Amino acid sequence: MRIPSEIRLMIYEHLFQDGGQTIFEIRSCDPEIYRRRKDPHRRTQYRVLGRDLARQSKATTYQLITNVDMHTSIMAVNHQIYAETAHVLYTNRSFSFGRDIEAIVPFFSDLSTSIRPMVQRLALVKQGSVYTRDFDRCEWANVCEFLRENMQVQSLHIVVEGGRPALGWDGLPEFNRSDFKTLQSVAYEPLSWVWELLTVRGIQNLEIGSEIHRCPTSHSNAMAFFATFSAAIEGGFADFLRSEMVTTTVAV
Repeated sequence: MRIPSEIRLMIYEHLFQDGGQTIFEIRSCDPEIYRRRKDPHRRTQYRVLGRDLARQSKATTYQLITNVDMHTSIMAVNHQIYAETAHVLYTNRSFSFGRDIEAIVPFFSDLSTSIRPMVQRLALVKQGSVYTRDFDRCEWANVCEFLRENMQVQSLHIVVEGGRPALGWDGLPEFNRSDFKTLQSVAYEPLSWVWELLTVRGIQNLEIGSEIHRCPTSHSNAMAFFATFSAAIEGGFADFLRSEMVTTTVAV
């Protein structure tokens, strides 16, 4: 600790080699691999549903899958080094969780309350509404509540899953920002995940993308709405979300 802080920062940069990666990909561990672990795990354990037909709940935790060479054990030396290295590790970096949104709350819960504000960029994939189950809805609600109450995310990148019928989107209504405002006024239930997302405040940069898959022909109202919504993800829906969520910072 007698080394000047400037030199310590240089040492930290050598210990935290990220290969120029500005995005850290966080994912849930394979539950079977996690079950066979022999060393004690300090990370928060949570449960995920299997992707097979049985959809059994299994214990796991999160892991960093980005290929980096980092020696984070130095963070456990003392409180001062932890605070100094945390800036190197968490500031100006985006944390992406893909579809594994169940990892978001455990990951950030394991960070101290003084470190969480350093994380200002978040990315995730929102599963298509027609494919979600009660477990998925509960996880999404928990994520939105945690972000609202415990984080200061300023940049949010969401890729929304959508569906395109075999015959395409021709002939479907074109939803614009006003249409989504109308749906908001009646709290339209199929978009309940959107109304929960709108409770997250402080967003200054919002990016909305889409991941479109082929979906069945619309034989139900739910599937018909899903197809119509999917066509508007990067258009009217993105405009609506930005108008409701993005906070404009005024320079004084």
